[in-house]
Amino acid sequence: EYIRSVYFNKLETLRFNSSVGKFVGFTKQGQKDADYWNEQDNYLYMMRNKKSICHYHIQMGYDNVLTKSG
Repeated sequence: EYIRSVYFNKLETLRFNSSVGKFVGFTKQGQKDADYWNEQDNYLYMMRNKKSICHYHIQMGYDNVLTKSG
């Protein structure tokens, strides 16, 4: 599951959840932003593509964190 959250002044305003497959707004501005991003078909398709998003971040985390010795 891939989750991307946007915060403003420590308040979550917007979230994308790959299980839901769309952006959800939690504030008035967050709802406006969610409506905008949910209309962007190409971007939404990319965000829903768990393989390209999750596998990229897993490999990046492995390369930059797990392979470092203390």
